[in-house]
Amino acid sequence: MLKMLSLLTLPTPSRFHSAAITSLLALWMLNAGCTVETQIKHDPVLANSTDTITFTAESEKRGSGSIVSQEIRIYVDGAHVQTCAASPCSYTGGPYTALEDEWLVYHTEVDADFELSLLGITLANSDSDIDLGATGISRPNHTWKAAAGVTHIPARWGAHTSGNTNVLFQRSDDYNSVSDQDGLEQFLGDLSLKIHGLLMPKENIWGNMNDLNLYAYRRSGNTDSGCPGVLNSLTIAETSAVIDDHGMVHVTNFQDCTVSFNIFSFEGASNTQAFLHEFLHSTSKQADEYSGLTAYFQAANEPNIFETEANCQTEQVNKGRDPLDCWEFHPSWWGTHTGTTVMTNGMSTHPFSTESTERQGWWFDAW
Repeated sequence: MLKMLSLLTLPTPSRFHSAAITSLLALWMLNAGCTVETQIKHDPVLANSTDTITFTAESEKRGSGSIVSQEIRIYVDGAHVQTCAASPCSYTGGPYTALEDEWLVYHTEVDADFELSLLGITLANSDSDIDLGATGISRPNHTWKAAAGVTHIPARWGAHTSGNTNVLFQRSDDYNSVSDQDGLEQFLGDLSLKIHGLLMPKENIWGNMNDLNLYAYRRSGNTDSGCPGVLNSLTIAETSAVIDDHGMVHVTNFQDCTVSFNIFSFEGASNTQAFLHEFLHSTSKQADEYSGLTAYFQAANEPNIFETEANCQTEQVNKGRDPLDCWEFHPSWWGTHTGTTVMTNGMSTHPFSTESTERQGWWFDAW
């Protein structure tokens, strides 16, 4: 805003060479952050070698200006398969029989042209972005690399870096009332809904899936004793070298929780309160924003709640916000949030608080 005001307080355009004004406006446009971002997903989230797969790429504008035109391109297994002039852009391909027990890598590219009008001058700008994804193509019964005894199947991979957070989703045995295979199919359907319908579209998470690697586990644990449940006895031996966090998916309706920041539970049914809430407890170490019986903590970097009023007020002053926004939402715990947020056990349709948004931004940027 300061950059814009400085331009608006300049003497009238007639006092300056038009090229100089255009250069200043171009600099302002660059600093205004007129950019485009893209994200791609695949469905079903865990496909087998007899499935077709639908790839959907989306783009979003960031900052000022308006998109005049854009080109979204989808690439699957190294081939350019689709081009669109608007978001969303979809392509259905497969089955990918030749890739059984192997990786299917896909990505999207977007180029966009923008216009920004200021002081009677219209400027053009352009930007581009890329998003990469990958998944394992399983056998028809959802085994993957069975000869090597691999039981954790890559469902949605990000940028393949050592800094990524690896999350393993495992079903409770209450899915298996008909059979193990029927339970596995139901679990994978619910997992597709959670990842594509609730996680990837959520603000702050959208466009940041490169930092997450998501796996599905063929074996089942149990939630007989409630949250977060008991992992299958073979889980750690089979996945400990890879997995950072474990999500226990269940059918029975009960209060969910996160334990030791690395095991969390949630119901497989559609838009339950627990999924995003517990996922963020475990992966990005966000604290509860409700008043109740829970374990509060102040994160070392960009906390979303504070253990003292002074800490909260210092944060607000440092961010140019009103320190009087701090309030004691629970005895000896302070925050600035109001209403229902994701971290007050909100639904996916509820917003992140300002502090929660900043925590999420810090966590993704840390990688």
